[in-house]
Amino acid sequence: MPARPILKDIAKKTRLSLSAVSLALRKPDALPPATVARVRRAADALGYTPDPALSALAAYRSRQRVRQSFSVIALVSDWPKRNDWFHRPSAQKLWEGASARATALGYSLQHLWAREDNASPHRFSQILVNRGIRGVILAPFEHPEARFDLAWENFAVVTIERPAHYTTFHHVVPSYYADMLRVWQELRVRGYQRIGLSIDGHLAHRVAHQWEAAHNFEQARIGANLDAVPTLIGRSVDPPSRVLEWVQRHRPDAIISRSDHGYQTLRAAGVRIPAEIGYVSLNVIDDAPGVSGILQPRDVMGAAAVDALNALLLVGHRGPGASSLGTHVDGVWHEGRTVRPAASDGARAVSMRTPERITSPSQ
Repeated sequence: MPARPILKDIAKKTRLSLSAVSLALRKPDALPPATVARVRRAADALGYTPDPALSALAAYRSRQRVRQSFSVIALVSDWPKRNDWFHRPSAQKLWEGASARATALGYSLQHLWAREDNASPHRFSQILVNRGIRGVILAPFEHPEARFDLAWENFAVVTIERPAHYTTFHHVVPSYYADMLRVWQELRVRGYQRIGLSIDGHLAHRVAHQWEAAHNFEQARIGANLDAVPTLIGRSVDPPSRVLEWVQRHRPDAIISRSDHGYQTLRAAGVRIPAEIGYVSLNVIDDAPGVSGILQPRDVMGAAAVDALNALLLVGHRGPGASSLGTHVDGVWHEGRTVRPAASDGARAVSMRTPERITSPSQ
């Protein structure tokens, strides 16, 4: 078989140094476009393709250099108080996954509060640089529209969720739309028909109303929009009576919830769950113990964030990207004790069948 073309052959053909050829193929932005085009024409003419074994060896050496130079990566939160975000069960789970993955890749992960000692974003950027930190995982903001203007050009950044003003950083988010579809699937196989959604308005806005979009789609798909349970958009200052009035007026047989104290409010009002109404949470980690619903694998999200950050560090990327790249992590169904058991296989096929639309005799 003919010998495989190598970088040295391209260097000879183009009369460039070996390092220049390598740089043109790996980091074309570092050289003049004419030089890069010249190298690529020569590579195409020679039929050059990278050797997978050598590429793997180069990647390994690069990883070793990155870890030696930037052995610490930071999980940064910017809430008003140090533990406002970090004390939450979902945040702790994310930390566990990120920390374990960072250790496996040879990094040390530290949680840093950006407002320590009343530091400004500029001062906090200097602190990170002085500590030799070049990799940052940015925790969710208290408000998605908040600004936190670090000297981004110094850091590789991955965000948890997707801040409104920093959309071109790589982000890791739950699959909100897919999670709602999964909830509907589980409720339908359990025979529920009048499915209502009660959601905190702040959280609805935070996830770009994806839960509501999927919920409305499912209502329309099965024809329930003819007599649908209207979505209850709540606020933290709403009295419990508002939820109870909604339940009494529209009589849902199952409630999908993402709001503070939704389960406790229903129980306090004497609603028997699941005997009278099924209750499903869109985030069981931060809800009452034992509820059924979506378990967001925050540990998987933390590990995915570290993997994405490691990839950016390996190629020397800093600052925002040219386009938005995201990793979506699907939630898993957690059975809990707040919905009735799933139907048998025969009943399941009937319950999942799309019902015919109700028509008047004149039609």
